[in-house]
Amino acid sequence: MSHVAVPWRSNLSTMLAVLAVGVGLFLAWKTAGTLLLIFAGLLFAVLLDACTRGLAYLLPIGRSWRLAIVCILLTVGIAWLLVWSSTNLVGQADSLIRLIAEQLRVLRGELRSMGITPPPSPDGPRTLTQLLFPDPGALFGHAYSAFNLASGLLGNLVVVAFIGLFTAASPETYRRGILSLLPGHRQQRVGEVLDEMAEVLRWWLVGQLVAVVLIAASMWAGLTLIGMPGALLLGVQAGLVNFIPYLGPVISAVPILLAAMAYGHAMVLWALGVHVTVQLVEGYVLAPLIQKRTVDVPPVLTLVAVMLAGALFGALGIALAMPLVAVLRIAVVRLYIEDRLGHAG
Repeated sequence: MSHVAVPWRSNLSTMLAVLAVGVGLFLAWKTAGTLLLIFAGLLFAVLLDACTRGLAYLLPIGRSWRLAIVCILLTVGIAWLLVWSSTNLVGQADSLIRLIAEQLRVLRGELRSMGITPPPSPDGPRTLTQLLFPDPGALFGHAYSAFNLASGLLGNLVVVAFIGLFTAASPETYRRGILSLLPGHRQQRVGEVLDEMAEVLRWWLVGQLVAVVLIAASMWAGLTLIGMPGALLLGVQAGLVNFIPYLGPVISAVPILLAAMAYGHAMVLWALGVHVTVQLVEGYVLAPLIQKRTVDVPPVLTLVAVMLAGALFGALGIALAMPLVAVLRIAVVRLYIEDRLGHAG
């Protein structure tokens, strides 16, 4: 009788495990937006922690004081960046939108002359104001929608900021809390994996921020040298979009080439040369330096993760796909492949 009970119990355990995994996946699907928001807060905590650790080399004072200095400097920097961008980028954005819209109409006409009929689309907005409010009669309706969007975005930013601040203020407390939920013989190993995840996120985030700044500055300088109008805004968008792995450089090239078309084929070639040069330097110099400290995720896995996250969760999913895949890969390799299956990771 006991010989029959053992397989029955084993099958029951397997069924319960599969059921638990299914329920967990369902709950994760239903709360994916909130989970991504929490992960964004943890990523912000990693940024604060990295800055706090780096400040220790300059100011050997307590961690709480260093964190306070980092928060003050970050707040002042964001405020200055908002003021600076409002005075330097808004005018460029308006003229650049008009220029790109005009070039799209010219390109559509050239395709028609070649016998290629592009899908019909309404005329693009001519100014930034028209882009935001295409129907003057529905001004209040758009204003109400914009208010809801802005309030939701502001609320999400506040949540991310508080999660990051509280986590960075006492990371060891939350680490001990997670480990206390596990059996004693697993706490040391899981603690090592958590530390590895934090280190990978820290170096990946610092490396990406450095890459964004350098690409934006390099693109701005290069486009300015060849006389491209709107070079500052084009450089900024190239740096920000580069945050998307592999697809970012291709996406950022589109507005640059469209803007260059208005000034002739020579300008297009010069702009393409600047873009390719900057991306080659980033790919062969910056990227290897970043990957030395982070997990080398296969390109196909990265692209699939970015596309799926973008399709399911929008811009937030695209922005968080790469770090999320990196930490999940560490957990799977260390805790399942190495510990459970006994294979080398």
